[in-house]
Amino acid sequence: MKAEILCVGSELLLGQITDTNAVYMAQGLARAGVDLHRKTTVGDNLDRISDAISSSLSRADCLIVTGGLGPTTDDLTREAIAKSLGVSLDYDERLAQNLRDFFAKRNYKIGETFLRQAYLPNGTHELPNPVGTAPGVWFDGEIGGQPKLIFAVPGVPREMKAMFDGTIIPALLEKSEGERMIIVSRVLRTFGIGESGLADQVEDILTTAQNPTVAPLIFGNTEVHLRLTAKTRTEEEATKLLDEMEDRIRGRVGQYIFGRDEQTLPQVVVGALKGHKATLSVAESLTGGMLGAFLTEATGASLVFLGGIIAYAPGLKIGILGVPEFEVETNTVVSEQVAREMALGAQKQLNSSYALSTTGEAGPDSATGAPVGTVYIGLALPDKTAIVEKREFFGDREAIRRRSSLAALDLLRRHLHDNLEA
Repeated sequence: MKAEILCVGSELLLGQITDTNAVYMAQGLARAGVDLHRKTTVGDNLDRISDAISSSLSRADCLIVTGGLGPTTDDLTREAIAKSLGVSLDYDERLAQNLRDFFAKRNYKIGETFLRQAYLPNGTHELPNPVGTAPGVWFDGEIGGQPKLIFAVPGVPREMKAMFDGTIIPALLEKSEGERMIIVSRVLRTFGIGESGLADQVEDILTTAQNPTVAPLIFGNTEVHLRLTAKTRTEEEATKLLDEMEDRIRGRVGQYIFGRDEQTLPQVVVGALKGHKATLSVAESLTGGMLGAFLTEATGASLVFLGGIIAYAPGLKIGILGVPEFEVETNTVVSEQVAREMALGAQKQLNSSYALSTTGEAGPDSATGAPVGTVYIGLALPDKTAIVEKREFFGDREAIRRRSSLAALDLLRRHLHDNLEA
């Protein structure tokens, strides 16, 4: 079964509200094994809505429309469905009485405008709304000799979800019984490699994999994700296919993969520290507290993250973290030597197993002569030694600071992973 979603509302086109309905329905259709081929958004205009409905039905077996079912004159979904089907829009006294009874119980008398919700396109029937007043529209018939389904639900998320989960999904499952295939996706999250670099290493997989399919996705300008999508009859079959593909991909680019699905880099690092029964402190210069903030976003951070020192000025690096003054004078604060001493100083001051440090030039101008985007990240180890990575980042000041914070977490993640594997 091929499905499309049509979202109705000028407020969506104007960017005044975020379309969360389409996301929710797309996820539900995937779980039900229904192939979603297209999502369309259209404003509150009768001809445009009608054209969008007709266009979708020329391609898809099932169309789900959300929005435009309220009582006001710009709620035009009912009229548009009737127009696209070439039928009349008929008044339903039973629906009208249901509306009167609903509001009478609340001591409210409705006007004729509200009774616009009592009309249905001829040949359709009501799609029950258990949590609101606007009934939906349900068409199950033939168009041009082909079986078609139309479901129309309100744009109010609470009402949409109740109708989608309670009526639409069960109806689709019943229609597809015996031939149903479920769609299961898994996302592998990577850091430290760009989209093109990742694609180069798994290009043959991206271009030839059929089930599961594999596609790269950019996330937040800092991560590249690989989405694996399997289509099978059971969850067990899907899991097996996804596991096999994940193992294949990890064999190529496993060093960059830090997590799956909703896992974040801070969550993974905090979990790894717990696994090692280790603690962490941070010494931040250019990141100015961002690294510590990322860590405290992770559940359970209080068990492993002791705290941090924001030593932005050179004097604080020297006075609090114990960075030798000659290192600052000889190498500037943006240097491998200073990053190492900052990490060791934080480790000593806070008595932590590990410590991370960040120092660099975030821009827009350079105070040390180092190119903007030059960053040094230090990692103090339990044996009181430290390693330092130099990185070159591009972007504005905020982007450089964010990437530096995440790169520091990834440095620790890689070390903990290698140490655990060993």
